[in-house]
Amino acid sequence: MIDRMLDHLRQPRVGIVVLTAAVALLMSVHWWPLAIPSGAFLLVAAVRPERAARPTVVALLAACWFVGLVVANDRMEDHVPLFAVWLVALAFSLAADGDEFVDRAAWQARMLIGVPFAAAVAWKLYFGTYVTGDTLWSFMLIDGRFAPLALAVGLSDAEIEQDRNELSELLAGNLDAVTLDAQAVTVAAIIATSVLTLVLEAVIALSHLLPDGSVLARVRLPSVVLFAVVTYAVVPVMPFAALLSLLAMTTARWQRGTLWVFPVLMFVSATRLATLIPAVRARG
Repeated sequence: MIDRMLDHLRQPRVGIVVLTAAVALLMSVHWWPLAIPSGAFLLVAAVRPERAARPTVVALLAACWFVGLVVANDRMEDHVPLFAVWLVALAFSLAADGDEFVDRAAWQARMLIGVPFAAAVAWKLYFGTYVTGDTLWSFMLIDGRFAPLALAVGLSDAEIEQDRNELSELLAGNLDAVTLDAQAVTVAAIIATSVLTLVLEAVIALSHLLPDGSVLARVRLPSVVLFAVVTYAVVPVMPFAALLSLLAMTTARWQRGTLWVFPVLMFVSATRLATLIPAVRARG
């Protein structure tokens, strides 16, 4: 029975819809009322996938999410609008059958990876503070989830505490500017990490925006997986990890050799999340 169910999920039209339903339910952590339509959609997708795979059904779910974005905009993170757009794209793709559905869904997913990553790269280059390492440095001081990365680049507890106090004074308006201090090798490591991450994001953007026959198209899946692993092993944003997995697997045309992406990224995110729970309890 389990083998038959897995074979069913390996079919693009079924698998993409079922995983989209699962991602919808996971996304509803941002605003619990959306768990009602998302949970209902997941139930239908699991029991009667052919009914859930109707364009009108997916479009109705998309409408619920757009309403949620308007009503509870302050509860939504950046990846939620991206998911809502994916629902519209999926509804459009489901109007076709067979290979045409796969072609449509793969193109839509490819654009929904390529365009946001291209925008992110352009934004970081425009403001400049990411290339200099200042943005990453600030994140390591403000957000405790970056503690492993801070340790890896060589920031000591004393340096973090001193820089954090100065940054707090700046945010409070008590200082006009601050200079974040650390050893030269640590500064170099922070800048190198920022630049390498930016290069990886640029590769993801270009590989997805260029045609399928391009050389860079070969690194689409590896580059996304590498980005997700190094990112979510530090900051475990599970809903975004799930969405990125779904889009990456769909871009790869739901081939059997790519279906490991979702469980791997979920495992990485869940493992990191489990390590954060004791620290949160200790601070509480």
